[in-house]
Amino acid sequence: MTFGIYIGSVAGTDSELATGEPDNPSKIKSALSEIQQNDSFIVIRGYIQYLGDSKLAFEAPENILQYSNETRKIDLVLCYRSISYQRDDWENTIKTVIQRFGSKLYSLQITEEPNLRVSFAGDGGFENIDKALKDGVLTAKKEINRLKYQTKVGFNVVPSFNPADNFWQVIGSDEYLELRDAIDYIGLDFYPDVFRPVAEDGEPNDLIESVKNVLRYVRNVNFQEGKIPQSIPIHITENGWPTGEQRSYERQAVVIEKVVRTIHSLKSELNINHYELFSLRDTNSSVEDKFYQFGLLRDDYSPKPAFSIFCKLIDELTQRVTATNKS
Repeated sequence: MTFGIYIGSVAGTDSELATGEPDNPSKIKSALSEIQQNDSFIVIRGYIQYLGDSKLAFEAPENILQYSNETRKIDLVLCYRSISYQRDDWENTIKTVIQRFGSKLYSLQITEEPNLRVSFAGDGGFENIDKALKDGVLTAKKEINRLKYQTKVGFNVVPSFNPADNFWQVIGSDEYLELRDAIDYIGLDFYPDVFRPVAEDGEPNDLIESVKNVLRYVRNVNFQEGKIPQSIPIHITENGWPTGEQRSYERQAVVIEKVVRTIHSLKSELNINHYELFSLRDTNSSVEDKFYQFGLLRDDYSPKPAFSIFCKLIDELTQRVTATNKS
């Protein structure tokens, strides 16, 4: 599997962006060097918001290109946050972003959680998000092919258990056949035992069983409704477990190891080839709210126990550097 991590200080909540101390590039690079043991290859996740009228804002982390090198490429999320759909402007902005990041882009995710319709965190509540997703993916794929980059193009979702949600029906319609043919992956953001608690270890529907059930449901129910073939891999684009609010550092380390190993055990069955952790550091370690403490490191970049666990998992399970990775 390919592994990755979000390295910025900014995090999303249900209603706003959570901010803390600014990014410290030297400490981020030091932490990434510890994570990348024995020639491991990783991707670093970043976000930019498109606001319409050619405006881009809220880049997190700032200047993400400074962290890229031969063994470290970028998974960029281009969020869609425009109050009105301007197709030409959206497509031209996508081309500009691709040209800016160039061959350092490992993957480009068009929109953020477009099936999350009623939350600040997702793009699904914005006008014509389905059209923006389709047009954006097709534009990105065409531009990447023109420039002869190897960048993967896709979009991400959250698990959907609501029968009234028509997102996957739209994706599975004839109108979206071009989109289905163009994507290289579909990302999945999911946070077991964070927003909805699971049973104690060893009981029915415990952490491991819950992870398996969600991933199988996404592949075998959501993707089936969207006519997504088994050949399209799943990227776990966001997963993590925060400390604070009676959530111990020790439990965070246990949860992360169990979740990563469970995902890895399903990689062949469900065609999962990619995992990214949210996130490297806390937004603000003094704020007990869970949205502020997702980090493997505190906000001063000192490690929690989960940091060494994640380093160990990458060393054991990751894809190694190859000529293809370096290209």
